[in-house]
Amino acid sequence: MQDKLRCAIYIRVSTEDQAKEGYSLEAQEERLSFFAKSQDWNIYNVYEDKGYSAKNLNRPALKDLLFDIKLKRFDVILVYKIDRLSRKLKDLIEIVLKLNGYGIGIKSATEPIDTTTPAGRLIFHQLGSFAQYERELISERTKFGMMKRLKQGLWNGQPPYGYKVTNGKLEINPEEDQIVKKAFELYVEKNMGVINIANELWKLGYQPRNSKKKRWKANTIHNILRNPIYIGKVRWGGEEAEGIHQPIVEKDIFEFVQGKLSANRTWTKRYESPNNFLGIVYCGLCKSPMHIHYPGNENKRRYKYYVCSQRLSYKTCDQEYIRADILEKSIIEELKNLSTHKNKIRVFLEKYKNSSIKRLKELGDKRTEISRKLKDIETERENLYDWVLKNSPTEKGTKFLNHKLEEIDPKENLLKKKLWEIEDSANEIKTEDYDVEIITNYLGNFVNIYEDLELGEKKLLLECFVKKVEIEKSKEIKLTLQIPLEKFRVFIPDISATGNRTPV
Repeated sequence: MQDKLRCAIYIRVSTEDQAKEGYSLEAQEERLSFFAKSQDWNIYNVYEDKGYSAKNLNRPALKDLLFDIKLKRFDVILVYKIDRLSRKLKDLIEIVLKLNGYGIGIKSATEPIDTTTPAGRLIFHQLGSFAQYERELISERTKFGMMKRLKQGLWNGQPPYGYKVTNGKLEINPEEDQIVKKAFELYVEKNMGVINIANELWKLGYQPRNSKKKRWKANTIHNILRNPIYIGKVRWGGEEAEGIHQPIVEKDIFEFVQGKLSANRTWTKRYESPNNFLGIVYCGLCKSPMHIHYPGNENKRRYKYYVCSQRLSYKTCDQEYIRADILEKSIIEELKNLSTHKNKIRVFLEKYKNSSIKRLKELGDKRTEISRKLKDIETERENLYDWVLKNSPTEKGTKFLNHKLEEIDPKENLLKKKLWEIEDSANEIKTEDYDVEIITNYLGNFVNIYEDLELGEKKLLLECFVKKVEIEKSKEIKLTLQIPLEKFRVFIPDISATGNRTPV
């Protein structure tokens, strides 16, 4: 006997809707509950947004609904009218496309809209082509606007280090511009490399933006030395123009640095390197990337090693040197062994799916808590506004009000940022079922032809399979596989062989 269809009811009403059209939340829920019963559907949950308009998707209950689809807790979403979800076609299409990926449909109780049927899905697919055209049109308009700003000498995006944005224009940040000058000075006059400059800035007490604990990174210093923003130029989309902001570095000094950097550039093209695992090998003790290193003098440079970057640069990690040839052979052997154990892969997949569901629930709990805090902040702000309306505040009272509002905004922004991070994390988590046979064959074919591949092919395919290799204590490795690149249209979940350590 087939299980009953699980139904999620979504209801929404704004104050204006309630006044003009007369269907309250209670009326919607009653009507939809009766409809679900007539269809012999089980109601999983009722998601209720009270006092929210349909101008965007920023609604608490709707966010909860869209979050729960990843857990597949229901099979169809039932609404009184389709505009309860959104009045914007683009938003509706995006919702439907997201639901289609999880096999979930939308049904309107008062309109002939039903994506649970082939005909209903066909209509939405046709609408989707128009939505795609609209997205591309918006993208072109955005690019046009960005290029127009570039030609006007204006900056696009977050301000680079050394600058701040005031009224849409770059201005020198007095707390940062001296650090930029110091980096150029150390490179030109002290002949320091980017790693040594990073160390020196740390010793001098200079700190990266928005960081009180982290050290400067060599890549950050390199980007500063390469950025023409510091001589008054702006760049966007591969184009460069004269900016209207004040330079920080003199042009002749900047050009000297560019020439020196180009002369000292020794790194080769990514896929011509014989170091196939460079970029995916990490230290399991301090979580830093590991680099290729040739220890000793020229007579002793018989082997190359993977070395923790923190040990190499700062002497702050005790990770041992790992011979590159032995490590790479061990990884390929582990992949080969894994490809012959279907039961092990099946267990990994089950663990992966369960951990994904558990992680989604944890993220859901965090979302709920942050949403509650945001609601409390909104209530606090509304109470302040109500106080203003009910009273005639003095100058002192106005200052106090402004001070309180200035305290609220940073808290709200921080919580919203955390909410976005949670939603981004949730979108990356996969809960689908995967075919063990397909995964086994795909992995087995790869390891069988590995030795016959060219250098570039080896590195490219390795990065499709291997997400991370962590060197732990006693030279043991923890191997984590990942979904191959989506452009190959082959989907395999992350597989972390937790508890299965292989000595190097």
